[in-house]
Amino acid sequence: MIYLLLLFLEIALLFFLSRAVSQALSRFLSIQILSFIFLPGVIIHELSHMLVASVLFVRVGDMEFSPKITEGKLKLGSVAIAKTDPVRRAIIGFAPVFTGVLIILGIIYFFSNSFLLFQENQIYMTVFMVLAIIYILFAISNTMFSSRSDMEGTLELIIVFLVIFAVLYFLGFRVPVSFLEYLNTPGIVKLFKEACLFLSAPIAIDFVILRGIKLFRKEL
Repeated sequence: MIYLLLLFLEIALLFFLSRAVSQALSRFLSIQILSFIFLPGVIIHELSHMLVASVLFVRVGDMEFSPKITEGKLKLGSVAIAKTDPVRRAIIGFAPVFTGVLIILGIIYFFSNSFLLFQENQIYMTVFMVLAIIYILFAISNTMFSSRSDMEGTLELIIVFLVIFAVLYFLGFRVPVSFLEYLNTPGIVKLFKEACLFLSAPIAIDFVILRGIKLFRKEL
């Protein structure tokens, strides 16, 4: 259970770090350069919206990857989603977060299990692969979080669910003990433990980037 809570804390920390990185880079990089740097993550972000909306039978319009400034804020991409009910809207809005976390965990899992294979290649190929993975992790982790427009109606939906949960709780409905015990089985604990370890990689990358930007600005 502790690793599940830690996983949520890491995702929350990554959210704030992604905002800090974007703001720091935007101070001395142009919109076009930022758009190019984050392009892989932006593509995955918008495709997540589109695919989940299609699965939920919500009409999808045009998709764009050109940067725009809307209401004083930078938008690196967008996809038109038809109006729908709050539940489906919330699921579509959160889709890039789930997709981003799964891709990050998948990339690090593949790399950690194929490290010996990378070592068999020539040194420059190994360095290239490591740098490419670091870049992909950076681009995805800093673009996977939903914007304010993506989360329209989500707060109201959360409040409704909390009210329903509170009512059911006071009426005597409880989470089955067997379910809580299932979360503490060795296999599930190991899964969450590895997820926490893997997710620390993009967090470390963001810390290094922010530190590098701070040192760079001092040198100017």
